Amino acid sequence: MNKHETELTVLDQIASSDKVRRKIIDAASALYAKKGFTETSIQEISEKSGVSLPVAYHYVKKKTEIMRMIMEDCLNLFQDSLTRQIKDIDDLVERLAIAIKIYFKVVDRQREKVLLIYQQSGSLDRVCRSKVKQLEVDVSNIFEKIIEEGIAQGVFKKVDTDLMAYNIIMIAHMWILKRWHFKHRIDLDKYTDLQVKIIMDALKK
Repeated sequence: MNKHETELTVLDQIASSDKVRRKIIDAASALYAKKGFTETSIQEISEKSGVSLPVAYHYVKKKTEIMRMIMEDCLNLFQDSLTRQIKDIDDLVERLAIAIKIYFKVVDRQREKVLLIYQQSGSLDRVCRSKVKQLEVDVSNIFEKIIEEGIAQGVFKKVDTDLMAYNIIMIAHMWILKRWHFKHRIDLDKYTDLQVKIIMDALKK
């Protein structure tokens, strides 16, 4: 009976894919921050997340895949929030400003995970590092598309859209990487407002 119950639990965990994936990501992030990437085992992640080891291995065959999942999580949060909030906004200046603010908030909420990606990217294997890079490019493409539309409509100046999109990403990451400096005098909202103004001054005709 106990074996049967365990099997049902494992099946239930696999069926609840989003919930289990979230538990694995959160547990791994906490352990990586506390112990470091190389010192953390998948078994420890399994125990901390409350997910059985067979199910944990169902999602990740090696630890580097968890870093990819963390990056995917950040991207999905951004894309989901963005889709909901800008779908009815035609004004491209407003659309870009909202997209920037959403991304800054997502990055701030996920700051421990973003820091982990910076700290541990050198530990990733070539395939996983390539996937993480592509996910970052996917975020950049969201900003680039809005800027390109603005240029086509004569709202924005002609700029290197790839460079400008990456500027936005790096400005968001600067809040995480240099928060120790900024947090003593400005909060995230103030930082975001100031940076949006700088970006718009560089773009608007």
